[in-house]
Amino acid sequence: MEDEAWRSVDIIRDNDGVPHVLQQKMLVFTSGVSEESAGYTKPAMEHRLVPLKELTKFGQS
Repeated sequence: MEDEAWRSVDIIRDNDGVPHVLQQKMLVFTSGVSEESAGYTKPAMEHRLVPLKELTKFGQS
């Protein structure tokens, strides 16, 4: 069974100084029949930038 998740790699500021989180897609493979089975992850070559304030309460009042 295969699924995907996003792992945060680094924090990068854009040209305006706004912090963004660099994330890398991880492929998650389970080694058994059920979702609780032990598995492993494999990094994919897909990345994305997500504004930090979308992931945390940073900057919100």
